[in-house]
Amino acid sequence: MLRVSARCIILDGDRILVQLSKHGDFYRLPGGRIRPEETILHGLQREIREELGIENLKDPKLLYVVDSFYRRRNGIVHEIGFYFLCNPVGGLDKLRPREEHLRLRWVRLQEISPETFRPATLAGYLKKLAEVDDPASLDTVYLVNIDVEE
Repeated sequence: MLRVSARCIILDGDRILVQLSKHGDFYRLPGGRIRPEETILHGLQREIREELGIENLKDPKLLYVVDSFYRRRNGIVHEIGFYFLCNPVGGLDKLRPREEHLRLRWVRLQEISPETFRPATLAGYLKKLAEVDDPASLDTVYLVNIDVEE
């Protein structure tokens, strides 16, 4: 099964906004699956509006493309994830979970761990954002994440 997703990297100093998975076993970035009729950016905007109530993102900057492979009940999933540095128009104080299952949390970039973050490969790259004065100046990085256990 092939999936395409888009997610936001929302920073506040040395902290990043994450959401707890539905089962509570790991964190990931806000966003989600792109519908077949959507562009990546339209899907990203829709997901962030639905999840966080943010109506507009100011100049999202693509930082990471992650090719992920993981196992689900129905078999192997191949997900292509687009991770954008996002600045919500109206500021961070407007961020509120709008979906019942969402549990948001601000965590320090240095606390992100491959053991508790998905995709695990992205965790180390996100930690390095704490060392960068202007993350928007970074070039896009392509990553592969393989999490297929027997």
